[in-house]
Amino acid sequence: MPYEIPSDITYEERLLGPLTVKQSIYAVICGGIVIYVFFFVKDMNLVLRALISLLAIGVAVGVTFFDLDRYVINYVGFMREQRAVSWISPAASRLLGIRDIKADSVFLKNGNVLAVLKITPINFGVLNKEDQDIVIYNFLQFINSVDFPIQIVMRSVNLDLTDYLSSLKRRIVQRDDQMALVYFEHFSKYLAEYIAERKINDRLFYVLVPARKFFEERKIIRDLETRCSIITESLNRSGIVAERLDNKELQTFYSSYFTQTFHVGEDFLTPLTMYRRIWVGEGESDILLGAE
Repeated sequence: MPYEIPSDITYEERLLGPLTVKQSIYAVICGGIVIYVFFFVKDMNLVLRALISLLAIGVAVGVTFFDLDRYVINYVGFMREQRAVSWISPAASRLLGIRDIKADSVFLKNGNVLAVLKITPINFGVLNKEDQDIVIYNFLQFINSVDFPIQIVMRSVNLDLTDYLSSLKRRIVQRDDQMALVYFEHFSKYLAEYIAERKINDRLFYVLVPARKFFEERKIIRDLETRCSIITESLNRSGIVAERLDNKELQTFYSSYFTQTFHVGEDFLTPLTMYRRIWVGEGESDILLGAE
């Protein structure tokens, strides 16, 4: 029976017993420090020499057996990177690399253009065996039919039922049902506490579709529309609904990565929608935000 040899096997040469070359170098350096400090530095206090020696031994053990050097390098690199930015920060602009949002498309600074499709998933678990097989087969057909690169993105966000609860309360108030209103207040409080305690998140799915590069912008937009139509129709055959984000939804989508409030649309306030509503009119904000 043939056996396939894994390709990710790595081997390092041993220098001092079981120690690799790197581990041996660290061990020799730290051992030399201990010997020099403890036996040759006579004018230093014995306790201080013992502390320095123990520190050197600890470093030697850490870098030899626990990859302490790698953790230190990663930590220093992490501390040097910018970890928190606002949506108006130049660092956010460099991170996203967006030049413009228009024609329901995202124009990047590197010349690429892409569209974002929001996917409404189906509850696969409630389907019977026959329907599950149909969904799997059609999804395989979708994967095999795509002859251009796509990116599938899954995002976890805080579950927010504010819209649903507000609509439910509005209907109860219109019926003037005081008993139902009391039950609703208890229900909404219980629901909020349940979600907060168990940290229930909502999963959002997207497909990023890139356009082919043309010298003419109209051809780029037309090609992107064709690709989005192909993906939408292919997913619909699996019972999966795909909807392309428009300009305003794209602005809210990208700005939501820099704020805790998230919703694709205008229902919840993000920094962009708040700025639009408070400080400028709808028409002026489209110009300021680069929307078409």
